[in-house]
Amino acid sequence: MTKREIIAALLAKEIPERVGLHEHFWQHIIENAWQDQGVEPGTDFESHFNLDLQNISWFEAPAPRPDLIHVVEESDEWTVKQDGWGASFKTWKHKSGTPEHVRFTVTSPEIWKQEFRDAFQAINVRDHLDLDTLKQKYTEAMASDRFVTYSGLFVFEELRKILGDVTMLESLLLEPEWIHDFCTLVTRKYIEWFELLFDEVGLPDGMHIYDDLGYTAAPFVSPSCHREMIHPYHKELFDMFKDHGLPVILHSCGDFRPHIESIIESGVDCIQAMEAKTGMNVVKLAEQYKDRLCFMGNIDIRALESGDRERIRDECLTKLNGMKALRAPYIYMSDHSIPPTVTVADYEYMLELFWDHCRY
Repeated sequence: MTKREIIAALLAKEIPERVGLHEHFWQHIIENAWQDQGVEPGTDFESHFNLDLQNISWFEAPAPRPDLIHVVEESDEWTVKQDGWGASFKTWKHKSGTPEHVRFTVTSPEIWKQEFRDAFQAINVRDHLDLDTLKQKYTEAMASDRFVTYSGLFVFEELRKILGDVTMLESLLLEPEWIHDFCTLVTRKYIEWFELLFDEVGLPDGMHIYDDLGYTAAPFVSPSCHREMIHPYHKELFDMFKDHGLPVILHSCGDFRPHIESIIESGVDCIQAMEAKTGMNVVKLAEQYKDRLCFMGNIDIRALESGDRERIRDECLTKLNGMKALRAPYIYMSDHSIPPTVTVADYEYMLELFWDHCRY
């Protein structure tokens, strides 16, 4: 079977000849650590490590106020930059890490309506797309045997990065009309974007959407809040994907177990990445959901960072063999992304364990 056929079968909750293989890598991993270990700048990780999936397109809601973009503060190590939503984030220049939330402008329905809503609604997504480049990438990717995806954020992540966590969480409960208005317009832009890609570039093999619904200890919102405020927009977008026959992979950081039933109902075929530090265990989840979900991830990055080969072997094979024993659809990868603190040799050992034990 080709890589494309294997992933397609797994997302259909079928059991092919082997487990799937994928990975994410933290930005700057080569220049921060791996270049000194023999990995050249510009390395194509999908080819270098023989992975099964490849993403060729990314989308997030275009910012409506380019006049607001400027560098707020800068040092040799980091930059604070304000974006076109008036949100300021502090990011490292030369190493990986999540951005620090510094300041937000869209903090009330009044500001949204007066300063951003109409400008956002007027955006033509075509103006934010280099169709010629994407058509070339699409042609090259579809000629390979990898499973090809289009990717993007979605409404929960858009709320977090535009409103900020505090305003978002308070407004989900106190200003539901505003949140519904925001999510309705954001969903419309996503549908416009992906319909444009499907019509003028072509259909991928599947979709990979990123919406971080949880943190280490729990989801950000209750299951009832999720079902009322977020689930309808997931379902609307994912229904559109399903109208085109496309399976859906949903990435979420944190512990999102209380939302799994809603996630399944929204049309998700695969959940990723199931961070081990949150208490999520892919084998236990598969015991309950293997007939309704494919699973991607959950190899504890802390074991890989330890450099202890016995610990790495135990972590990888316990989950890999556990999923095979259940005959559960599984795509092997870390529980988020490979950071520079993992050596090339230890990541290659993780892959060696996979190839020695990947057949169902």
